[in-house]
Amino acid sequence: MIPAGAATASVSTSAVSAARTAADPVSTGAVKTGLAGFSAGNIISDAVFTNKSTMTEAQIQTFFNSKVAKCQTGYVCLKDFKITSVTRPADAYCSGYTGAANESAARIIYRVAQACDINPRVLIVMLQKEQGLVTHTWPSAWRYNIALGQGCPDTAACDPNYIGFFHQIYGAARQMQIYMEGKWFQWYAPGKTWNILYNPSASCGSAPVRVANAATAALYYYTPYQPNAAALRAGYGEGDSCSAYGNRNFYNYFTDWFGSTQAPASTLPLLSSANTSSYVVAVDAAGTVWGYPFAKGVWGNRVSMATGLGSPRAFFGAGDLNGDGRRDFIVVDANGRPSALYGDGSTKLTAPVSLAGDWSGVVNIVPAGDFNGDGVPDLFTTDASGGLYLRAGDDRGGFRAPVLVGSGWSTMSMLVGGIDMNGDGRSDLIARDSTGRLFLYPGNGSGGWGTRAQIGSGWSSMTGIFSPGDFTGNGTPDLLAHTATGALVAYEGRGSAYLASAGTVGSGWQSLLTKASPGAAVTAPRALPAGFGNVDAQVGNDVVALTSTGELRLYGGNGAGSWRSSKVIATGWSPTDKIISLGDFTGDGRSDLGRIDSSGVLSLYPAEGTGFGQPIRIGHGWGGFAQLIGGVDFDGDRKPDVIAVRTDGTMWLYRGNGAGGWQGDSAQIGKGWDVVDLVVNAGDFNRDGRTELIARTKDGALRMYPLTGQGGFGEVQQIGKGWGGFTSLVGPGDFNGDRATDLLAIRSDGVMMLYAGNGKGGWGASTQIGSGWQSIVSLG
Repeated sequence: MIPAGAATASVSTSAVSAARTAADPVSTGAVKTGLAGFSAGNIISDAVFTNKSTMTEAQIQTFFNSKVAKCQTGYVCLKDFKITSVTRPADAYCSGYTGAANESAARIIYRVAQACDINPRVLIVMLQKEQGLVTHTWPSAWRYNIALGQGCPDTAACDPNYIGFFHQIYGAARQMQIYMEGKWFQWYAPGKTWNILYNPSASCGSAPVRVANAATAALYYYTPYQPNAAALRAGYGEGDSCSAYGNRNFYNYFTDWFGSTQAPASTLPLLSSANTSSYVVAVDAAGTVWGYPFAKGVWGNRVSMATGLGSPRAFFGAGDLNGDGRRDFIVVDANGRPSALYGDGSTKLTAPVSLAGDWSGVVNIVPAGDFNGDGVPDLFTTDASGGLYLRAGDDRGGFRAPVLVGSGWSTMSMLVGGIDMNGDGRSDLIARDSTGRLFLYPGNGSGGWGTRAQIGSGWSSMTGIFSPGDFTGNGTPDLLAHTATGALVAYEGRGSAYLASAGTVGSGWQSLLTKASPGAAVTAPRALPAGFGNVDAQVGNDVVALTSTGELRLYGGNGAGSWRSSKVIATGWSPTDKIISLGDFTGDGRSDLGRIDSSGVLSLYPAEGTGFGQPIRIGHGWGGFAQLIGGVDFDGDRKPDVIAVRTDGTMWLYRGNGAGGWQGDSAQIGKGWDVVDLVVNAGDFNRDGRTELIARTKDGALRMYPLTGQGGFGEVQQIGKGWGGFTSLVGPGDFNGDRATDLLAIRSDGVMMLYAGNGKGGWGASTQIGSGWQSIVSLG
């Protein structure tokens, strides 16, 4: 309790003798029988005592609910208690309080904690140790009126100005700040040794205590007695006639309910890196981008990330747009024109860089995550006619031309994209319609949709809806929404697209122009994809093959480890030609085809949406190579290169310029490769963010050669043996849709096998996926 007037006011008899009245270990579930960690001079640290961000309103309410299963008939327990609060002006100790009708105990405690910079757990523990209100199942009105003993000295009646639950909570929190200030109360000043009584009776004696900090001093001003040895031995029970229990019970309840009093159970979350931290990004009226870090429903201190954006229509994280291992962001200006702000690994972003392409007529722009399953972040846009378009990321920091993926979207007043709401590992889209209904549009992982499901109603009052990712810490994505008044409410994802309200977690959010997620966390650069990817704009990665009759054929993968189509895309080629995937050699976001003819001429066949265009000669003298590997970023500049092995076993690098040509001279990068007879680009086979080459040696062993991404090789690993019976190998990327890169192999009898990668540099299951492939003379 808080004594009136002087620091040495006597404690109430309840704090001295009736230890079990408000501290019943049976009703609380506490079983503490000793206090080995208790220090009379450091009951609680200043950092813990003043950490106002340890609990949200929703978490406080959940805690109260957990302590009382059912209140006795005719009584109102703390979990259900509500009262009209009173407006209090700001002063040097608290930032003030705007009164409101019908506020819950949890809301009052949360708001007071924020206003007076005190840990809400401190107020909860004080409610329990003073009147047992947290666990009481039949509390009378008087317990609420003097809930914390504020203004109620043991030697006189309570001050009428402090009667009532709200007055008790606000008054006590404010008083704690006055105590810690040390201006008016100096008797237990920290850093000094004080003789502190065991009991109001002087005959019980005292002992010297060196008070370590202001928070401990505040507790002694509140209850000016330390527990004696008998009280400490008794745990929650009664000691002897000289025992006092107030500060002992404070320590007991705090440590049993919330953990250590010396270090925050959950330290304030930090925005230490734009790449991996969990945070919300928002733009204020001044055009400044702020990052608001969070962890398990607790906010940290915001960090400025960029300035000078004016008044944008939208700002959001889009994941790693250019594959450099850093989070990037999209801003849409007042005229609807988008730009990208690229991360540099710190908390700062670059200045806006205008995005190429035709963005005229765009109404909404929202993140799409990796909607088409190619590993690169995408965007959704809508137009005035209600068309929904996918703008696939080009892996270079920009986006491809829009593709229509839906219609009738003009009825939707708000979109939330880039979220896996149903937990299937695929990016979904959430939309609110004009009647306030909330719908989930699940993505199928390859640019299409599953079955729409309604997941909410009554959302018309929300002026902002966005997903921060996993805000509450339960392992699933959540939604945050606010009304015109700016109260921010969390809606926790519970799996399978189910949402449950988790209470108010902020205020004043209406003043921010934009609010959004930073997108998927980025922990490593993204390797360039192997193979041709999706050539014909259908589901799944494809394979290009040249037959012994000179047909160039496209085999369409179904995205699940098998085939959906086969067609001839060119004829009249020579069976002595060689084909390779050059990767995105021209820089348009699609993988291109390379052909080396019998005269050694290398021709580029640029990808054109559903096939390949006319050839462009890009080299000669390429006929003498034993092995050719394309689409490899060997030097780390994000531009596909070609690696060639000569018959003498030397390996050479030909650096692509990212625009359909070459840069610099060729360079030798290895020797001794005459021991291998097949080498393929396997993509990121072990998920380390870099490309791996897989080579078969002439004794049939299979080896993995990881690239460093900086112009060298890592440690070679053998990953198989007995592969001598295969005539062709190719790395198609993720062929079976499990997000790990795979390998296809043709046996001498024409059987094609799928060897699924496990994403760790090894193998999953192998499956026969075709026969009659013995006519294939070159595979890419």
